[in-house]
Amino acid sequence: MIAGGGIAAVETLLALRALPGGDGLDVTVVAPGSELVYRPLSVGEPFGGPLLRRYPLDEICADRGARFVQAAAVAVDGDMRTVTTSAGDTLHYDALVLATGACADVGLPNAVTFFADTDTDGMRWIVRELEDHTLRSIAFVVQPGSGWPLPLYELALMTAHHAATVGAGDVEITLVTPEDAPLGVFQGAGSAAVARLLDDAGIRVETSTYAHGYDGAQLLLTPGDRRLTADRVVALPVLSGPAIDGLPLDRDGFVRVDDHGRVPGLGGVYAIGDASSFPIKQGGLATQQADAVAELIVGNGDRTNAPQAHLRAMLLTGGEPLYLMATLGAVGHATSSASRQCPWWPPHKIAARHLAPYLADREPRILTTTGAAHA
Repeated sequence: MIAGGGIAAVETLLALRALPGGDGLDVTVVAPGSELVYRPLSVGEPFGGPLLRRYPLDEICADRGARFVQAAAVAVDGDMRTVTTSAGDTLHYDALVLATGACADVGLPNAVTFFADTDTDGMRWIVRELEDHTLRSIAFVVQPGSGWPLPLYELALMTAHHAATVGAGDVEITLVTPEDAPLGVFQGAGSAAVARLLDDAGIRVETSTYAHGYDGAQLLLTPGDRRLTADRVVALPVLSGPAIDGLPLDRDGFVRVDDHGRVPGLGGVYAIGDASSFPIKQGGLATQQADAVAELIVGNGDRTNAPQAHLRAMLLTGGEPLYLMATLGAVGHATSSASRQCPWWPPHKIAARHLAPYLADREPRILTTTGAAHA
């Protein structure tokens, strides 16, 4: 059973079907929504970029011979190996993959919170204000708990690019982050390349800095009890884990896992992607976790050595994108690179072994975040 209908969940299904022995498994996908929502390109919507893409989950499941149940998983009984759904049904499993995603909420009151798959209107309003030349300053704030700060960097860079395009280049743009360096997870060559991009765009960067309040005119910063004047502030939502009974959770509600994605104390249960306690919440990493768990389920995985994480990211800038890669080793250590040429194929925003080529061959349903459908 796969609980969830996002990137990690669908990659798990595709990976299982691609593995020897996986084609004969009886697979059930349980998800509250009816569609796979491809979110990474939504940062471009306010600037006239590609619209949100959606893929019907029932069609994906039918294509890969899986049963689709539209309901949320609300409880897990590890002894009975059952999942209780929001519809009141009890479903049995031999192996369970929790890929439910995280819960997103406002983290900085009075700021524009960019909800990638449900609401980009606040950012659209800022773009219109830029075009009307009524803005003097904008701050983009990375907050602890966002899980993956790259979209905020994209919004800042695309805002600077658009401001220059519409003749509003005198707008002051500041990026505030608790990271020691811009996009610090790509420490080294990757982070240095991002720092140069920000500098070239005229974006001021405040590193090792936390924003703890905004009154609509001034942003409160620590350390130092400083104040930053900002007509508008943009932040990403703060994430918390899924509220599923019967699971071991960390203090933020994420499902505890070991280095292989296994949930301690629950035989045959795995958690991957944003639902898990792995600190980086990124689609490409979630698909790698899905692939590794699929190998374990069919009996081909390495249960001794933890899989190495390879972080791949396309940074949208408003102009030519930057492609970043990092190999994550011990905590706080990585080797990284940056390139203007995409080093993976197909060149999707989310580098996924099975999902990227699968979606490349499927026609999406195009939908704006305000709900307008396009053929």
